[in-house]
Amino acid sequence: MRWGRQRRSTWLWRRPVPGRRSRLPRGSPNRIWSNGFGLAVRRPARPLSSSHPEPPVPNPHPNHEGKAMGMNVVILGNLSGIGGEIANQLARLGHEAYAMPGAVAVEILAGLRPQLIIPVATETGMTTETVGRLVAETGAAVIVVASPGNAWATWAEHLKYPVIPPERAAEEIAARLSELIAQVQATEQARYLQSVYGAPVVVASQPRVIGFGGPKGGTGKSTVAANAAALLAARGVSVHIIDAESDTRGNQPDLFRLGEGTPIYSIVELASLNPSPPRAGGVFEPGAHVPTFWSQVPAPRGIRWNLRLTAGLLTLDPLMGERSVSVLARAADWLDFAIERATGEGYTVVLDTGNNLMSPLSLRAINRSQVLYIVLEPEDTGLIAGASWLAHVYRMAGPDAFSSKVRIVFNKVRGESGSELVGRLREHVEAILGHRLPRAMPVHILPYLDLDIARAQTSLRLGVEHLAVLQTLSGGRYAEETRGFTDALHAMLSELFPVLATVSSAREASSRFRLPWRR
Repeated sequence: MRWGRQRRSTWLWRRPVPGRRSRLPRGSPNRIWSNGFGLAVRRPARPLSSSHPEPPVPNPHPNHEGKAMGMNVVILGNLSGIGGEIANQLARLGHEAYAMPGAVAVEILAGLRPQLIIPVATETGMTTETVGRLVAETGAAVIVVASPGNAWATWAEHLKYPVIPPERAAEEIAARLSELIAQVQATEQARYLQSVYGAPVVVASQPRVIGFGGPKGGTGKSTVAANAAALLAARGVSVHIIDAESDTRGNQPDLFRLGEGTPIYSIVELASLNPSPPRAGGVFEPGAHVPTFWSQVPAPRGIRWNLRLTAGLLTLDPLMGERSVSVLARAADWLDFAIERATGEGYTVVLDTGNNLMSPLSLRAINRSQVLYIVLEPEDTGLIAGASWLAHVYRMAGPDAFSSKVRIVFNKVRGESGSELVGRLREHVEAILGHRLPRAMPVHILPYLDLDIARAQTSLRLGVEHLAVLQTLSGGRYAEETRGFTDALHAMLSELFPVLATVSSAREASSRFRLPWRR
């Protein structure tokens, strides 16, 4: 895979004559080409020669590396007016800007997946009600360009959206973009949490590192980790999920439907291309290069979250040959750095630790977990494999750390009782250890989720909404079938996040959201 983000061209909506070029001079940064399909392609211009380089453009929306993070921006305005000026300013900063004049169907605009919507009051044919539906569908931020006293300005002030006067709208939006978006996102997040919890609430919890491991493949540890991360994020917790699988290809990018156009960063490939992070006292050394190591997961319709993902092993190439041990050792060091960086930024880290206790990466993930959920199957083979794995973890951690850190999760349970399962598991573990365990093992039960439902969800070609907890939270087509699993997972996580106990896990999505996958 290519490392990093590929630069993409920007498209602006207009109806040019097919094949006709714009009258802007050659090499102009605002040059527009017609493609003959009613779209004009806004392409970043290249300098004519090395003696005439393009001047540097300030970046108002940097990521943690200082690089431009391109957004999809829909400007509801004319290309030849204020809307076009805003589009050109944002395109110069690396964003994809779509200038849409007149009244456009919500379905068309939602298909563009905008992250920012900018209505220009004097140039749009859209209504505030229609834009409100679009915002509810896409979760986009809104900045309104209107004069004081205008109906659009009144609407924006009521919803606490920024209002920019039209006189210098393009320059002011470009200069203050990060500030304006942060203001809107804070307002929308507070409004979303109030709709979830039924009252104003601040979801504040100390950063935690939560691991999900298991003795073998197929127990559902990756699926449970992904659903737990999605549930916490949908309830207002900032989550960073890291895949520490080292012997098989990681599942998290597939579970979160990170498709084409989204860069996927692998901690194993990061280690294969870079030395161990140069840290002093647990902090990155000043001036050291910090490569990108996570991708932002797009939120599903009707849900707002702050969820990012770091993949594990994507291909076997980095582990081929004699250097596999050194690559995994460096990957473990990068895992330490990623956890410290994420928790330092206020994120709760969810680790898919894998099952290979001989791998430096998986072993480091298990050791760094403050709470470790060991996901087992209720069958005899699953109990025996789980007992051997648990006994090994017990010897490494010691009785005190094992009792405070480890939780047992029986997944895919049909009718067995928790006490019966944990009793049989305890007998196997004590037989392997040769002595009795000093304390009881905390246990959680997750009911069996019909695989036919999972296949049907996949056939819908949904995005991240295919996850069981999101079907329940958003009132999806399989909300009833997934409700038992979501309730059990919600109760399990309420132990660590008491604020979750104040809201029902099966709360229906607001009626203002359009959910096309609902029955």
